[in-house]
Amino acid sequence: MFRGLVAALAGTAIYVLVSFTCGTDGIWANGQLREQKRILSARAEEIQKINDSLSLEYTALEKDPDVIAGFARKMGYVRDGEKVVKINGLINIDEYHFETGTPIKSIEPYSLPEWFCKIAGLLMFFVTYLYLVVKDFRVKDAAVKKNKIKIKGIPVYDLPQV
Repeated sequence: MFRGLVAALAGTAIYVLVSFTCGTDGIWANGQLREQKRILSARAEEIQKINDSLSLEYTALEKDPDVIAGFARKMGYVRDGEKVVKINGLINIDEYHFETGTPIKSIEPYSLPEWFCKIAGLLMFFVTYLYLVVKDFRVKDAAVKKNKIKIKGIPVYDLPQV
């Protein structure tokens, strides 16, 4: 009975250890999810800054006549009475092009499947049980050998029978 309990304890301990560290909800998978959350949060902050900037620009384009005139000039429009001077060789830089990048998708974290954790626990149970059985046989063999040595050492007397 003791062997079975010790083997069950060892198997359960290995199952819990493997599942806790490398399982589906284990430390390894949790670390991967935390890193993914950090990346997504940083990306969300960048997109929020772009959104705030665009909202401010939209409000300015709706209400501020100077901003409207500035954008119209960039697009090539002029007011009545203004003269247009074009300079060749200058590169037109579109400074209002916002790059939001590629979409980031949630990735399933890597982990050991549950069946692997259970098999590891069962293997540890069987290995521990076999070890204890073999150890018991060795102890019994050693005791038998020890007793045989003592039996050989007992002197036998030839006494007359009464």
